[in-house]
Amino acid sequence: MTQINSVNSTETQAIALGAQTEETDELSESTKKTLEALGIPVTEGMTEAQAQQKIQEARAEQAQVNGETLTETEVMSDVKTLAGQLGVTYSDADDPETIMINIAEELEAQIDEAENNPQELSALMGYFNQLKDLDTTYNDIKDVQNKIFAAMDMVSQKNKQALGLE
Repeated sequence: MTQINSVNSTETQAIALGAQTEETDELSESTKKTLEALGIPVTEGMTEAQAQQKIQEARAEQAQVNGETLTETEVMSDVKTLAGQLGVTYSDADDPETIMINIAEELEAQIDEAENNPQELSALMGYFNQLKDLDTTYNDIKDVQNKIFAAMDMVSQKNKQALGLE
């Protein structure tokens, strides 16, 4: 499992510079519709990355309220969406972890290129935060799966012992 904690040292600079500026990218229609469906107001100057971050936060909050967790399929969908936004290619055979590693590499390259552009750095940090949240969620899902498999294995071993099959 991956642990995406930082892209590079430019993160601190991007946050500091990004706080001073706003980016005026147009939101995609699908993002606008999703925001509206979740009851999130579309504000002037909201970037695609900021909107996607708000969408993820709202979905996570709804899941907590409903006692739900994101499934691996939902995480995969969100990872693929993020990859598409950044122009990262992937194959259908790739798992979320592989795609997230490729996204992190692409983000690092884009951050290096945007070193003197505070608006672009701010947008890239929004994408980075999305990636970090997805990575955390994916790792949590994998941890739960591993615990379930371990418990199933233990039950299987106990059943074999009880039946004298070992």
